[in-house]
Amino acid sequence: MSHIKIILADDHKLVRQGLRALLEANHGFEIIGEASNGVEALKLMEELSPDIALLDVMMPDLNGIETAKIAQQRGLKTRLIFLFMHANSTYVVRALQSGAMGYVLKDSDFIEIHQAIQNALEGKRYLSTAIASEVLEILLNADLDKSDVLAVLSPREREVLQHIAEGNSNAIIAEKLTLSVRTVESHRAHIMAKMHFNSQADLVRCAIQQGLIAP
Repeated sequence: MSHIKIILADDHKLVRQGLRALLEANHGFEIIGEASNGVEALKLMEELSPDIALLDVMMPDLNGIETAKIAQQRGLKTRLIFLFMHANSTYVVRALQSGAMGYVLKDSDFIEIHQAIQNALEGKRYLSTAIASEVLEILLNADLDKSDVLAVLSPREREVLQHIAEGNSNAIIAEKLTLSVRTVESHRAHIMAKMHFNSQADLVRCAIQQGLIAP
């Protein structure tokens, strides 16, 4: 029987090592790549076509949720499962909206990760039991069309927004995204105008509220 091919994306090396050890102890899983941010994860998905990607929500340069959105836009077939430290229902809803198949808390038993992978392979979603009922309540009652305030931004603008909120200068952002500084400045101006921001503090506060960066 062929192994289930998995990539791990987390900016903490020790977390990746721990996950690798747990997963490879199960003879049905094969870890074929590791990434420390969303950009690297997308590259691995495109080059290696893994069955499953286990992604941290909070990663530098490109967070997990934006990574999932881009993967969906590019038509990548890898099933995505988020691993996160906090039972934050807002992040879970946004993760599901991004096309993810699962959301598992990092302090869960390994059996939950295993079940999430099996569900994803069968085309079924999985949520950690600790947060499932709360998320269901939100999904049933929320106006989801209004829940993603970043919807007015283009994918590139959301990417630039995360970099700005992480404290990167225009020059550094330009280098990371292979853009000109002038283009980054233009994206910054468009973000400020579209989101009606008056200051850098407004921008950072929004990025935290929308789960682009950690508080």
